[in-house]
Order: sequence, then structure tokens, then C-alpha cells
Amino acid sequence: MFRILIAAAMPLALAGCAATAGPADVLPSASPVDPSLGIRNVHHHTVLDGYTHRVPLEPRPWRQQNDRQAPGGDS
Repeated sequence: MFRILIAAAMPLALAGCAATAGPADVLPSASPVDPSLGIRNVHHHTVLDGYTHRVPLEPRPWRQQNDRQAPGGDS
């Protein structure tokens, strides 16, 4: 049993010691402190963009409710 455990652990130990390519470059291409970049134009979007008000209804079969509210459904 001990030999099987060693035989299974040996490839894992050798794989852990293998050389890797190194960590990926995660730094941005442009520095945020670079004054030549200027200020980005940001647009304000409200939190409620695309909100559709729906009133509560009495319980109905869920499949018919979904079909009615789907795009192109029977409104």
C-alpha cells in the first residue's frame, strides 16, 4: 500500500517542481499617473435605466405569465 502511495505522489511532487513560464504581466499598458493621457470623458447613467414598472397580479400559471411578458408576447 505504501508503494502505491509513493508511486502516486511522485509525479505530483515532480510536477510541483517543474519550471513555469512565470506570472503573466498584469500591469496596465498606460499608467494612471501619466499626465499626457488626460482625463477620460465619463457619462452619467442612472441606476434605473431600463426599469419597467410591473404591478402585482393574482396568482396564475407561471408558464402563461412568462409567455405574456416575453418579447413579442401577448401584452
